[in-house]
Amino acid sequence: MQVVLPFTYALIFIFLILKLKFFDFTGISKGQLILLFVLKIVFGFAVSAIYMFYYNTSDFDTYLKASKMGFDYFMGNSSNLIMPGWNSSFDDTMFNNSRIVIGINFLLQFISLNIQFVHILFFCFFSFAGLTALFRSLYKHFPNKRIALVIGIYLVPSVLFWTAGVFKETIAISCLGFLVYFTDFGLQKKYTSSQILLSIFLFILLFFTKIYIALAISPLLLANFMISKTEGKYIVLKYLSVFIAAVLMVHGFSKFGDKTNVYKMFADKQSKAISEAKGGYFLMNDSCFISVESSNKNALILQQDSTYRIKMGSSFLSWKLDNMKDTTFVVNSMDSSSFTLLYHVTPANSVVLIKPFPPTFGGILNNIPSAILNVFIQPTLFGIKNSWQLIAWLENSLVILLLVFAVLFFDKKIAKDNEVLLFCLLLGIIQFAEIGLVTPAIGAMVRYKVTALPFIVTMSLICIDSEKLFSVMKRIKN
Repeated sequence: MQVVLPFTYALIFIFLILKLKFFDFTGISKGQLILLFVLKIVFGFAVSAIYMFYYNTSDFDTYLKASKMGFDYFMGNSSNLIMPGWNSSFDDTMFNNSRIVIGINFLLQFISLNIQFVHILFFCFFSFAGLTALFRSLYKHFPNKRIALVIGIYLVPSVLFWTAGVFKETIAISCLGFLVYFTDFGLQKKYTSSQILLSIFLFILLFFTKIYIALAISPLLLANFMISKTEGKYIVLKYLSVFIAAVLMVHGFSKFGDKTNVYKMFADKQSKAISEAKGGYFLMNDSCFISVESSNKNALILQQDSTYRIKMGSSFLSWKLDNMKDTTFVVNSMDSSSFTLLYHVTPANSVVLIKPFPPTFGGILNNIPSAILNVFIQPTLFGIKNSWQLIAWLENSLVILLLVFAVLFFDKKIAKDNEVLLFCLLLGIIQFAEIGLVTPAIGAMVRYKVTALPFIVTMSLICIDSEKLFSVMKRIKN
């Protein structure tokens, strides 16, 4: 069954691609779509193999184990409802919640027999369908850029890899693709009731899977909605007005208290991410959750009942269970409470030294340029430590080169679709800013930005006038 069941589901998905009207459109033939989906499956199996042989623990394993535990409890095969990742301290309901992915895998347990390759196949299909929705949306506006669309949407290496596994990014890229498809980048003039309901559902799903992506796309959809209802003039001014209104709204909400303070949410998210990047021991009792750095292992004292207490005078980070958004830096502990060890995180191989910012508008604004730059260039050439980072550096270099070419060899024929190009560019840049503000681990940066890359890379390729580029290259060669 380990081979037969995944093979059967793969054939079913190929059959769906052949028969569903959604996959029947000009721009790509059914045969080409199947080849692209098979390539996605190959990368899905590569993800599985890498995590199986090179990593002891990962989100990949956590989601599958949690879904299996929940399934066994539901079926009466177990009395244990402890699900790793379900109540993870770093995955609260407002940021990158794991429950959506665990819930999807729980439902798949009914038909997967707990065979992980089946789960991978479903997630491959989810992301492939979302990317196809994005292709159809962009092809509608740029039918003469078919090759650019195929390369930018389907063939970016990190997107192929990270959206082929059981990850939140896979669900997020699917939601993004279909949101753009149902709303036509927010430019749709008339909506059917089904389009409205599906768009609302997708936005809610995206919100609870990756809230920062939902925050990034919201003002862009609103700006294009305004443009669709008015004359297509002063596009930049309309975008600016929406962003100013959004900033004022966020600033107003942040004045009500800590629970609605977006600046504080970002600052606390950053402190938690820095803590995880450093690695450490994560423990919990009935009232709080704490993090002790790996280098401070001696601060943990094992007791006879297999719980731990913290050595007097030690330092650690602490969060109250009823408010995981407030981080307390304990410098000289006098706590004699007992804690249960939840898990141990190995320090990240490569970390960017990001400066903690104060939870204010100015604090975030001052750090945005360096945040965007880090996501664009990390890992740097002189910081490469392994072959994976070398691949990431090569991809980053290519993306930057494409952006430069898009400026130098801009195709004036596509200027009539400025609102679509602006949407793609800003959706990518805003995500880069959000990721760079709170993510110190370079490996995490590479993974998180895959939901932005299809938009930035495709936008760059669309903007390049190939005739102008080849003409310049020919003159240089001669």
